[in-house]
Amino acid sequence: MTILSCRQWRMGGAIIALTGFIWFLFLGYRDLIEPDEGRYAEIAREMLASGDWITPHLNGFKYFEKPPLQYWGSAISMALLGETNTAARVWCSGLGFIGALWVGFVGSRVYGRSAGYFAFLFLISTVLYVGMGHANSLDMGVSTLLIIAVGALVLAQTERHLPQQERNWMLLAWAALGGATLSKGLIGLVLPGGAIVLYTLWQRDWALWRHLHLGKGLLVYLLIAAPWFVAVSYSNPEFPHFFFIHEHFERYTSDVHGRTKSNWYFFAVFAIGAIPWLFSSLNGLIKPPFSWRAEAGKFEASRLLWIYAIFVFFFFSISHSKLPGYILPMFPALALLAGENMSKRRHFIADGIAAIVIAAVIFIFFIWKAGDTAKIAGDTAKIGRLTSDLMLFRPWIMAMAFLTGAAGISTLMLRNKKNLAISIFALCALLGLQMLSWGYQSISEFRSSRIMVKAIQSYFDKSGKDTVEIYDVNRYDQSLPYYLGRTIHLVDYKGELEFGINQEPQKWLNKTDFLPVWLNSDQAISILTQNIYDQWHQQKIPMHTIYENSRYIAVARR
Repeated sequence: MTILSCRQWRMGGAIIALTGFIWFLFLGYRDLIEPDEGRYAEIAREMLASGDWITPHLNGFKYFEKPPLQYWGSAISMALLGETNTAARVWCSGLGFIGALWVGFVGSRVYGRSAGYFAFLFLISTVLYVGMGHANSLDMGVSTLLIIAVGALVLAQTERHLPQQERNWMLLAWAALGGATLSKGLIGLVLPGGAIVLYTLWQRDWALWRHLHLGKGLLVYLLIAAPWFVAVSYSNPEFPHFFFIHEHFERYTSDVHGRTKSNWYFFAVFAIGAIPWLFSSLNGLIKPPFSWRAEAGKFEASRLLWIYAIFVFFFFSISHSKLPGYILPMFPALALLAGENMSKRRHFIADGIAAIVIAAVIFIFFIWKAGDTAKIAGDTAKIGRLTSDLMLFRPWIMAMAFLTGAAGISTLMLRNKKNLAISIFALCALLGLQMLSWGYQSISEFRSSRIMVKAIQSYFDKSGKDTVEIYDVNRYDQSLPYYLGRTIHLVDYKGELEFGINQEPQKWLNKTDFLPVWLNSDQAISILTQNIYDQWHQQKIPMHTIYENSRYIAVARR
C-alpha cells in the first residue's frame, strides 16, 4: 500500500467518522412531529409499559396496521434511555447510518473502494434519506433491511465460485427479508422478489434461482418472520383479515386511507428527495453501468440494482396509497449505481452548479421577498401566522442555504481533487439538512404536543397526576400520550383507530355522552379546536384556558 493510498484511507475513515458525528448530533433536540413520530413512539411506550410485546396498542386500542419490529427496537431504546425524543428516534437513525455503511461496503466489494466510498457519501447526504433517517417512521427500517437483503444477494451471486461464502451471504439476505417483513409487512418479500423475477427475465440468468438456497433460506425467513404472525393471530383472531386484506390489498388497490395522489407524484418526490445529487441520480438511472443488451447467463449486479430501484418507484406509483417515504427503498440501490458512475467520472460539476443555484434562490427569497409575504397575500390572519413561523425558521434556512452554496462552490474550486470535493460536498449537504431538522424546533409547537404537555403538567397536583382525566375532542394529537406518559380519552374521533375502537367501543366517547361526564368532573382537561371552543363558550360550558396555540386550546374543568 503506497503512502498516498494510506493517506486517502485515513482521510476516508475520518470523513466517515465525521458524517456519523453529524448524523447523530442532537438527535433528540427536535420534538416529535405528528402524526408519525408521535404514533410510533407511543406504540413502543405502551408496549414497554404493558409488557405485551405481541399485540401492539395505540392509546390503549389494538393497532394492527404494521408489524412490531420497530416497536420492539424503540421500546428497548426507551428501556435504556428513558421515554425521550432520542429513544424514539434511535432505531430509525441507527439503522439509517448502518444502511449507508452497508451500501459503502457492498459498493467497495462489487465496484471498488472509490465507488463504495462515493455511494456512502451520496446516500448519507441525500434529502429523502437524511429526512427519513431522523424521523420516527417505518420507512427507514424497512429500507435498510431491504438493501441488506439485496446487497447480500448481490455479494452471494458474485461469489458463486465460493460455495461457503455464497451460502452465508444468501442466509444473511433471507434473514434481512424476515426482518423487513417484520418491519412493514409483505413488501419485505414483494419488492426484492419482483425485482429478481424481472431481472432473470431480462438477463436470462436462470442459474440465479439455483443459487438462492431456497430451502435453508425459507427456513431462516420463517424462523424470523413467522412466530409473531402466529402468536398475534392466536391472541387476536381478527388480525389476519385486517392486516393482510385491509392493510395490504385494500390499501394498495383502493382509496381506503385517503392517500390518493397523481401517478406523477413520486416524480416530484424523487426530484426533491435526490437533492443535492439530482444530476448524479439521473445519470445513474439513465446511464447505468451495464449494457442495455443483456449477456445471457452471466450475473450482472448493476442490472439487478437498477431493476430493483425502478421497480420500487413504479410499484408505488401505481398504488392508490402514496406517501413520500414509500420510495425510500430505491435510494440505497441508486446510491450504488451513482457511486460506481462517480468513480469513473472526472467531474460532477452539474450537482455543484445546482447547489449554488438553490442557495442563491433561497437567499434572494428571504432577503427580498419573505418580509412582504403577508402583504402580497392580503394580510390575512392565517398568512400572517405562516409568515411569522417562517421568520422563526429563517435563520436555520439561511444557514442551510449557506452550506449548500459552500458545497457547490467547493465542487468548482476542487474540481481536480475529486475525492476531496465529493467529501466536502456531502458533508456540507448533510450538515445543511441537519440545520433544517434542528431549526424545525423553533416552530415545533405547531406539530408537536410537548409544550402543551408542560402546561398540562403544571396543572397537575403532585398526588393527582393520574386522577386528572384528559380528553381529546374531535381530534387525536399523536404525541400527546407519549409526552404525558399515559393514554387519553378520545371524544367523537376515530380515524386510524377505528378498528381498535370497534373492538372495544366502551373505551370511546361520542360528543353527546361526553358533555355530562365533563360537567360532573372534579378535575379534567380537554383539548379543543377553535370551533369547538367557541361553541362551548356560547353554550356557557364551564372551562378555563390553560394553553392555546393556532391549532388547539387546552381547557380545564376546575
